[in-house]
Amino acid sequence: MATGLIDSIQALCIISLAALVAGKVNVIEVDSSGTILDLAGQPYYVPFDPVLTVDPSRRSDVPAGFVPVTSITAQYSPITKSFLESQIAAYGNIDDVWTDRFLDSLFISYDGQFTGFFQEEAEEWLQASNISHLYLSSNIRLPKFTSPPVSQIEAGPPAGPYFTMLSLSSSHLDIHAAYRLRKDEYASFLFGAIPDPSGGWIKTNITLDTSNAQYIPVPSRISLLTKSLPLSGMRFALKDIFDVQGLPTGAGSLAYALVNPVPNTTAPSIQYLFSLGATLLGKTRTSQFAHGAQPWEYVDHAYSFNPRADGHLTASASSSGSACAVAGYEWVEFTVGSDTRGSVRKPAAFVGAYGMRPTHGSLYMAGVVPLAEDMDTAGYFARDPRLFSAIGSRWYESSPVRKKRQSIRFPKKLFYPTEHFPVSNPAAQVLYDNFAAALSKHLKITTVPLNFTSSLLDHFPSRNFTEFRLASNTLAEYRSWVTVGKPLIQAYKEKFNSMPTFDPRTRKMFERGAMHRGEDFLAAQRVLRAFSESVSSDLLKADIKSCSDALFMYDASVGGRPSYRIQDYNNIEGAAQALLTGPIDLHGGDAGKPSDYFTYVASMAGLPEITIPLGQVEYYSHVSREWEMLPVAVQVVAHKGCDDMLLSLVEKLAGKEVLEPAKTGRYTF
Repeated sequence: MATGLIDSIQALCIISLAALVAGKVNVIEVDSSGTILDLAGQPYYVPFDPVLTVDPSRRSDVPAGFVPVTSITAQYSPITKSFLESQIAAYGNIDDVWTDRFLDSLFISYDGQFTGFFQEEAEEWLQASNISHLYLSSNIRLPKFTSPPVSQIEAGPPAGPYFTMLSLSSSHLDIHAAYRLRKDEYASFLFGAIPDPSGGWIKTNITLDTSNAQYIPVPSRISLLTKSLPLSGMRFALKDIFDVQGLPTGAGSLAYALVNPVPNTTAPSIQYLFSLGATLLGKTRTSQFAHGAQPWEYVDHAYSFNPRADGHLTASASSSGSACAVAGYEWVEFTVGSDTRGSVRKPAAFVGAYGMRPTHGSLYMAGVVPLAEDMDTAGYFARDPRLFSAIGSRWYESSPVRKKRQSIRFPKKLFYPTEHFPVSNPAAQVLYDNFAAALSKHLKITTVPLNFTSSLLDHFPSRNFTEFRLASNTLAEYRSWVTVGKPLIQAYKEKFNSMPTFDPRTRKMFERGAMHRGEDFLAAQRVLRAFSESVSSDLLKADIKSCSDALFMYDASVGGRPSYRIQDYNNIEGAAQALLTGPIDLHGGDAGKPSDYFTYVASMAGLPEITIPLGQVEYYSHVSREWEMLPVAVQVVAHKGCDDMLLSLVEKLAGKEVLEPAKTGRYTF
């Protein structure tokens, strides 16, 4: 930690407030890893450690205190007025951290050959500007003017917004990254994160008002884009079951976080995202250990708020925090979740976002709190269909189960389950029918109506859906108990001499898991393998030209009806409670309808599946007492390893303007 900077800040807070005000910056607070600033009414975060330290040639003219600055890099000489103006205009268009307040001072670096110099018109433009100080890299010829004052430095920082801080005890000028603080109004995050200069990440816990909401440090897109990697400029949030070096993994459990050390390594799947240029913003909320809990069953951490409609809708399963973040915030480009039995697909459907469950085995799942390794996958959410396609193409490109042969056409058939459609809301059904028609028109995919449940029966053990669901439940309950619950309880007892407390759904999962024998688990694995093999060979089969000979579509939500985060609200006329995974009432003899649990097909067969938002339908909210708009999404399933084909389908339909980017906030479109 930069103790010299801390001393400087403390001195400024005591004796030099006027200097800060003169620089249009006020110190709000100093925490354990940085300083919270106010710039023209907007909060910013400045880490203690600078990204660069320089020695300006005219130190006496350098403004004191925190100063907002903009850095520009020129590739060609002469440096023209039009170039400078275009750079500043571009910053304003592409960045949500930079504002014109960062033009208090200006860094200009030259990355070309020989010596750079300014066009005369550019010098006049700089002279007429209101900047307080101009810093030029040493390979740029000094301009003729004397105002604003000009200092030469060895080199400036990468392009983007920064704050400078002049050391009170040396000639150094520290240049710090500028993070815009954004309020987590939908309670999607557990905490924010900033890079640790020594490696890994630093947890932030910033609150600024009486709401106690987290404020998340958001880095500049401009600075991130200088990396020139496939996902540079893409900022993402991460479900709190993935390890990241320096950040605690709690998996939604206070007890788990207390007994497990902070990871010193990052999960390989997430490290690969970092290598692609993506930048982490923080960790999102999850149900405990990714068990499929209802919103009212969350105890250790509160359930996130779905931004859509009246603000009281459920976001469904365990990756709901990640889903709410991508649906709520423009400053989050994508989010990562896990999907075992629907935890990406269902939340994506309920918030109206694009969601991906890849083929099982696409990514190495080390460093991820397991639920059921036989079904666990790392998936993601995005609002923009083209970005959605690009992320999946890059993240899964080294998948050992990915079909390497490029498809030369799309599948010829779309299985349309007649026992599932039409859904209860006629307006939502129109959107599903329009989607099927669009596949036919643009991709030559023919709709094949069939009773999909009847087609599945031969693939269930003894043609019995109850046995099939019991096997799926056993895989999750046994594995979660053996690999997570049992060792956690033992470690907690050793450390605190007491039993840990768990959320209601977790208690039930662990109780059932403790009752299973190893033979039960092995039998459930045999059911999964048999189902996976038979579905892939007889139902959603491989095709040499289209990868998958058919697609399967269905609705993973509740048929275009509102489903609420408060249990009693689901008794309101027109509402419906979202179905999640859970125990089977064997005494009642009802395991539910297979068509209500179509998410299990991809989970148990290891298939890729995407969620596509199609539109929104109107409903009257008895909560807001207004007409609201509810997102409607469709699920599309394909043969194993055909992830690229599904992603290509999304990109193709986006190019035909069938699919559009989803918005953030109350309305999906």
